[in-house]
Amino acid sequence: MASKKKTGLSKRSGFGIKSLMPELRKAEALIIKQKWEKAQVVLENLSDNYPHNADVLSHLVNVCYELKDLPAYERACEMLVKVDPKNADAAYGLAGGHYANLHPILALEAFQNAVSRFPNHEKADDAREAIADLDSKVDELLAEMNLTRSNGWEIAVLNERAQAYFIQGKYKQAKLANEELLRLRPDFVFSYNNLSLISFTLGDNDKAIAYCQKVLEIQPDNIHALGNLTRYHILNGDMEQAESTCERLINSQAKGWDVWTKKVEALSYFGDDQGILQVFEQAKASGEFSGTSFSGLFSHLVAVALTRQGRIDEARKLWLKTPEGTEGSKLAQANLQDLKKPIGERHAPWAFPLTCWLTQKTIKDLSALADSHSKKKGQQLLAKTTEDYFDSHPQITNIIPILLERGDPQGREFAFRFASLAKTPEMLVALRDFAISQHGPDAMRYEAAITVSEAKLLPQEGVKIWFQGELQEVNLISYELHDEPTVANHSRKVKNLGGKAISLMEKGGVEKAVEAEKILQKALEIEPDSPDLLNNLAGTYQMQGRTEEAYNLLSELSSNYPDYLFPIISLARLKIKKGEIPEAEALLKPLISRKRFQFSEFSNFCTAQIELFMAKKDKDSARKWLQMWENLDPENPDLLPWKLKLDGNNLLNKLKSMVSGW
Repeated sequence: MASKKKTGLSKRSGFGIKSLMPELRKAEALIIKQKWEKAQVVLENLSDNYPHNADVLSHLVNVCYELKDLPAYERACEMLVKVDPKNADAAYGLAGGHYANLHPILALEAFQNAVSRFPNHEKADDAREAIADLDSKVDELLAEMNLTRSNGWEIAVLNERAQAYFIQGKYKQAKLANEELLRLRPDFVFSYNNLSLISFTLGDNDKAIAYCQKVLEIQPDNIHALGNLTRYHILNGDMEQAESTCERLINSQAKGWDVWTKKVEALSYFGDDQGILQVFEQAKASGEFSGTSFSGLFSHLVAVALTRQGRIDEARKLWLKTPEGTEGSKLAQANLQDLKKPIGERHAPWAFPLTCWLTQKTIKDLSALADSHSKKKGQQLLAKTTEDYFDSHPQITNIIPILLERGDPQGREFAFRFASLAKTPEMLVALRDFAISQHGPDAMRYEAAITVSEAKLLPQEGVKIWFQGELQEVNLISYELHDEPTVANHSRKVKNLGGKAISLMEKGGVEKAVEAEKILQKALEIEPDSPDLLNNLAGTYQMQGRTEEAYNLLSELSSNYPDYLFPIISLARLKIKKGEIPEAEALLKPLISRKRFQFSEFSNFCTAQIELFMAKKDKDSARKWLQMWENLDPENPDLLPWKLKLDGNNLLNKLKSMVSGW
C-alpha cells in the first residue's frame, strides 16, 4: 500500500525540459484539490525529466494509488525504491504493487526484502502473512512453467518483469525481455503467449495468431493460447475458426493460471451467456472456485452474463465480491454505477473496455482520421474517408455490431459515431438492429433509428422501439434545433422595450400584462410591423382574458407571416382550448415536416402537440412527443411539468425510491 507520509524535499534532481519546482508545486496544488488525473500527467512528465527525484516519485506513487492505477503504481514504486532505498513505505508499496498486479514471484521477493530490512514496519505482519501464502504456492506456479526454485527462479522473475513491462505499456522492453526468455528457453510457451498479446496490441493480428499457433504446437491444450486465439479469430470475423478454438478451450482439462477466467473470457467475446453460466456452475462444483479469481475478472464476467439474463440481484452480489483494486473490480464498479441510472440512460452490462476489442493502433488511426477531416474538410469527406478505412480494414465492420450490442460506453459511442459516418450497407444494418434492440441508452437508439429511417431501412411512422424499458410505437422524424434569431434585429430602444415587456409577462398576472401591453405599444410605434412584438402583444391579451382579441391578432399574424411559427403555434393552442381540435390539427400538421426549429419554437411546438393529443384523450401519443422532445432537448425546464402530468405517479415513486436508497 502506498505511503501517505510527507517527505522532505530531495536534493537529487535530473535535467529536464520544464523547471522542477514550479511543476512540482503545480502537482501538489492539484493533489490538494484531489484532481488526481491531472496531477498524474504532471508527475509522469516530471518523472521522465527527473527520474532520480524522490519527491516527484513519492507524489506519483500516492497519486497512482488514489487512482487505483495499479500498473503505474507498481512502476512508480519500483523507481522510488531505486532512488530512495531506505524508504520503508516504498519497499512495502512495491511488494503490494507486484502482488496486486499478479506477479507472485516478484511479490514474494519484494515482501521478503521489505520484512528483512524493515521488520518493525506497520505492514510487516501483513507482509509475513503474504510471504507464507505466496511461498506455499510458488512451487506449484514454477511447476506450471516446468521450472524449479533451483533451476528456474531467474527465468520466472524475468517472465514476470516482461509481464509488468507489458501492462505498463512499455512494449519495446516487454518484447526484448520475452525474446531473451526464448533465447534461454526456446520452448517457453509463456513468452510466446506474451509476444502474441504484444503483437495484437501493436496491431499485428497475423503475428499474434502465429505466436498462439506456435504455443499450440508445443502444448496443444494450452489454456491461454486457446483463449487468445479465440479472441483474435472473433475480432477478425472468422467465427468458424473462433468456435472451433473456443470448443477446444472449454473442453481442455489442462491446468494453468486462472483457468476458469480464461474460459468465461472467451465465451464473453462470443456473448454466450448460457455457456458462461455453465462454466460458472462447473467451477463451483469443482471446489476450485471460492467466489473470486486472481484478476477479479471471473466474478465480473459471470455477473455480466447474469445481468443479460435478467438476474440482476445475483449479478450485483457477484460484482460486490470482486476484490478491490483488481482489473475486474474497476469494471464491476463501473457497471454498478451505470445500473443506478434510469433504465433509459444505461449502457450496462458490458464485459470489456474498448481497448479489448480494438488495438491501440486502430483507435489512434480512427481518432486521427476524425481530427484531420472533421475540422478542416467537413463531414462529407470524413464520411468518405471512414468508409474507405472500413473497406481496407474489414475486421472493423465485424466489431461494430458487437460494440453496439455489448460495448462499454466508450466502445458503443465509438461504434455508433463511426457507423453513422460510414453508412455502408453493413453499417446501416448494424444501426437498424441496434435501434430496435434493448441495448444502450434510449437517446442513442432513437438517433440510430432516425439515421436508418432516412436510409429507408425503417419506416418513419409506427416503428416499435424500446423507451424507458417498454416497447413503444414512435414516429421517426428528424429535427435540427438551433439558437439563431427568428426575426430581424431591433433597434436598441425597441430591444430594451421588448425585454422589459417580456420580463413583466414572465412574472404573470393581469396587472403585469397591462404594463407589458403599454410598453409593447410604444415599441410598435417605432417598429409597427414587427411580428415578434405583435405576437407578444397577443400574449398580453390572453393574460388579460381578452381571448377574442388575441385570437384575431394571431390569425392575422399567421396569415401575414407564414414562416414565423410562434403565432401559428399560439393560435393552434388557443383553438385546442376552445375545443376546435380539427382546426388546431390543421395548423400544426404542416409544421411536422419542417426539418429545422429554433429551440423555443420547438418547445412551443411540442407543447402544442402534447396538448392536442391530451385533448383527444390519446396519452400514448402525447408521451411519444414528450419523449422525442426530451431526446432532442433534454435540459429544457418545461419538460418536468409534462412528465409529472403524464406520468406523475411513476415519477414520484421513482423519486421516493431514490430518497429511500440514499
